[in-house]
Amino acid sequence: MIQFKELHWADKLGAFSALLCIVHCLAVPTLLALGIKFLSNPIIAFLFILIAFISIYKATNGKLKSGTSIFLWISFIGFVITILLEEQAEVFEYGMFLFSILIILGHFYNMRSCLKS
Repeated sequence: MIQFKELHWADKLGAFSALLCIVHCLAVPTLLALGIKFLSNPIIAFLFILIAFISIYKATNGKLKSGTSIFLWISFIGFVITILLEEQAEVFEYGMFLFSILIILGHFYNMRSCLKS
């Protein structure tokens, strides 16, 4: 039962942080136009990556033992790559949204799987 609570907590954290990442990415251009520049700091992107890593690691126990685990790790790797390359082309900015949504879906599916077992 303790393992279930840890997994459930990690999935909630991961889904929430990925949703915050989407909101952040959508709001930053508007806020920059208004003169609010601290949200474009690269440390914020690093925090999103760190939180995503921790939540996926805890939710999967660091293993690729199921389809959901593989899906979450592939989504995370895509998320990191698109964040690192976002300045290179516009397609990578859209990729951040896509991979954030995939991380959210993966965490919701993992929560649903944990509830069934």
